[in-house]
Amino acid sequence: MSHREVKNYITYLPEFRVIVCRFCEIGIPPKNPLRHYEQNHTSKKDHPVAMEIRRKIAEYMATLDLLEPDKIISPRQPVPHLKTIEHGFICNFPGCGQCSISESSMLTHYYIHQKHIPKGFKDWKSTSIQTFFEGHHRKYGKSFVC
Repeated sequence: MSHREVKNYITYLPEFRVIVCRFCEIGIPPKNPLRHYEQNHTSKKDHPVAMEIRRKIAEYMATLDLLEPDKIISPRQPVPHLKTIEHGFICNFPGCGQCSISESSMLTHYYIHQKHIPKGFKDWKSTSIQTFFEGHHRKYGKSFVC
């Protein structure tokens, strides 16, 4: 299998220096790309990927100058090939723009803006958002409406 053939499984986004899984539409961390496939694409899950292909993807990724998840700059506009989360939230505090996928995490976030938050307080709105990675690498881009 050539590097061209692995492109049926991944998309390289050179402007962000990220590899995105074509099935999940999320980034694959460059330090351990096989883990993504172990967690998401085994024979018992949707879109299984054979071990030979997983290894070829890891080999291809090693040839690229990819950024680690904590070095990625969040997108400020929709990124093609990246999953869009339709039901996200954005902080309305002036100049903030922090995004999240739950109102409870927005409430927790808002404590950086003010120490006391009254019951029923809500200074955020619904929006569509994207993130390059899931899990502990998750970092949302600024809001945009798709």
